[in-house]
Order: sequence, then structure tokens, then C-alpha cells
Amino acid sequence: MLTELSVKSAEPTKFKDLGARVLAGEVVVIRQALQQTELMDLLIEATHSGISKSVGQPASDQARKDGFHRIHEWVGAGDIPRLTDAVYDEIGPHAPEFLDNFMTTMFPEADNFYYEEKPNVRFHIPYDIAEAHKKEFNKFAKAHGQGKIAAHGPHRDSWLDCPSNGMNLWFAVGRIRQGNGLTVFPEDYKGAHNYQKSGNISDGEKLHKALTFDLEPGDVVIFHTDHVHGSVLNRLNETRFAISFRLSLDKPKFPNLHYHSYVHSGWGKSSVLRGVSGVPAMVQSSYLRSFAKRLRNKLIPSSAPGDPTPNSAEIIGRIVDDHIEVALADVAVGDVRGISAALCVARLSETKVVAVTRRCPHAGGDLANGWVDGESIVCPWHNLPYNSKTGRSDCKSLPALKVIKAEISGDRILVYPKSPVLNKELDQALA
Repeated sequence: MLTELSVKSAEPTKFKDLGARVLAGEVVVIRQALQQTELMDLLIEATHSGISKSVGQPASDQARKDGFHRIHEWVGAGDIPRLTDAVYDEIGPHAPEFLDNFMTTMFPEADNFYYEEKPNVRFHIPYDIAEAHKKEFNKFAKAHGQGKIAAHGPHRDSWLDCPSNGMNLWFAVGRIRQGNGLTVFPEDYKGAHNYQKSGNISDGEKLHKALTFDLEPGDVVIFHTDHVHGSVLNRLNETRFAISFRLSLDKPKFPNLHYHSYVHSGWGKSSVLRGVSGVPAMVQSSYLRSFAKRLRNKLIPSSAPGDPTPNSAEIIGRIVDDHIEVALADVAVGDVRGISAALCVARLSETKVVAVTRRCPHAGGDLANGWVDGESIVCPWHNLPYNSKTGRSDCKSLPALKVIKAEISGDRILVYPKSPVLNKELDQALA
């Protein structure tokens, strides 16, 4: 369920039991939340301080003039990790003040809460620019985790090292569009999914169409950390800049390993208790179990669990002479299904089908686990659409999918694996 609110226009009852609603699966977008809580300037000034200290005052001045969404135009891609580190250093000390003020307005019933000591700073420059600096970006991800300066695959935070009873507060500091933002998979909120040690969903896991968001500076998306969520691979010529906080209204529960410090908000405000404000989150069985697992894995690396065996890749239909036959009824409008290890078929409408190679050239996501959006086939891992006519995405540095001849004949779909439709021919047809 998606709910949109405005602090300025909403009656107080709109925010009643908001925490319980979010933890029950409601995804909430609050427009202009930072402006209405008078917290926008705090994040902006801390960000500008980090920019000026890391890459110089001129870059900060340009950001003030033109907006954070254009920061890739005057900051080199290779400097994004250093810039992000500097903004981390500036934002972190403001987290207690920021969250205390925000929570007082949005969650007035929460006298005390627990929050991840270090917020998450997320600069995603256009993929085509970042790709040339993959090594530096991967090094940054190893130090800070995925999703900060590059796209994160679908995951639940509790698969990593975060509480299962937490909330994500995901703030747009610059403007964000559906082509470079956040994904949430509300239809996959319930149910089990296999996942990798990296925290990403396993290969072979089918996902439903994701929610994406158009956000203006100051908007916030709030959702349960156990929603499957991830990043859109940035296919736009704009930088996505967001800052997110994880917190728990009650003592956090850690089902898996736990590395981050969670601060008790009441103790964090106390000059006497601030130095030990992380202790209350540790005094519980789930933290102790996590600590024991970490210690065992460090002392006996072979005891650490490996990745689960992925689900077998879906293959429907049968080979008949030079083609593959699939029952039309087995591919609903809007569905993508695997018909061989290498190919999938998508039904764009009642009368139109297309067949393409099934692995996304970005990270190998299985398009047979994705969906149709208009005339595009969407990779479920990073919400990247591929044009069904050309096989191309808006990320010019990525290879195109191979488009294969496919047609509907009576109650069957016929796909001809040895008859690729050349992209050159498709381009000429579209001209």
C-alpha cells in the first residue's frame, strides 16, 4: 500500500500510528517533509561543507546555483567517492539533532527510539559516466556497503546486518526521478526469498513490478526495512542525491549478522550517557547471537554459510524443428517467461510478443524474472528497461539485447532461436 501525505495539509490523524502502519507494510511518501520540519537547511549546509572541503568551493557554489542533480557536470566521476566520504563526515554529527526533530513531528508517540549511528549518503551519478571508474566505486562499496554510489540489487535490510523491525527514512536532498531513484517491491513484502551472502536476492527469484518515485528536494519515502527494495540503475543525465536513516521504534532485532551501532535516542541526548548510548541495543539475545556468529566466522572461516543453491532457471515450451513453441496461455499480457537457458519471451499485448536474450548485460539479472512496462522489458535487479524493438537501454555503454524472431500463431507463440533480428535493421525500421 502506498500513501502520500503532506505535513502542511495533513490533519494530525493522518500521522496516527504511522510507525505501526509502516511496520505492517505501508509505504509512505511525505512531500516537503524537510521544509515543513525546518530541517532542509541542516542537510544542505552540511552537504555543501563536505563538497567544499573535498573538491573545492567552486563545486559547492555551482551546486547552490544549479542543483545537486547536476553535480556530475562539475565534479569528476573519480572524485565522487572522496566527495561522498566528506559529506558522510559532515552529516554524521547532525544525525541526533536531525532525527530527534523529525521524529517529534512524524512519530510523536515514539518517546525513545534506536537509530543507526551513521546515516547513509547516496550520490548516484549517471551510469555511463561512472562505468569508467568501476574499480574506485567497487573499492568504496567494500568500505561502505552497496547502494551508496552505485546501484544496489533487490534486498531486505535484515538479509545484511540490519534489524528486521526497522524503518528506512529515505530523503531526497536533490531532485530524483524514476530513472535514477529508489525501488520498492510491495507485492514481495511477504514470503521467503533466497538471497546471497552479499545480501542481494538470489538468481532465479521472481519479482513483481517495482514502485519507483518522482521526488522533489525535501520529500521522504518511509518503508519497513523488510520490504524488498533496491536502486534504479541511473539511466538519466542527472545525479541522484539522497540521505537515508535506519531506525527502530523498539529495541532492534538482528536476525543475521550485525555490524552497525544502533544508538538509544534518549541516551544519545544525555551528556552523561552519550558515550555508552549504543549499549542498550546490545543487551539482548539477538545481538549476542549475532556476535557469536561473527566471532565463529572469523576464527573458523569455513564455518560461514555459503550462498544457497539458486533456483533452477525457468524454461517453458518445447523445441519443434527450428523453433520453440510456447502455449500462448502460459504467457499473460505483461509477463516475461524463460523459454531456454539463453532466451525469454515477453507478451507486450494480446497480439504482440517479442523474444530476447534473457541475461541483462549490466549485472546478469534474469529478464525472465522481470516484467513488461509498455513496450519495454524491465530487468528486475536494477529496474532497467530495454526497448523491445531494438534491445537497447538508455545506458549507452551497455550492449544491446539480441532480439529474436517471434510470432503468435493460433494458440501458440513461435520463437526462432537461429533467426536474430539485427539491431541495424531495427534502427532503420524505427527511423
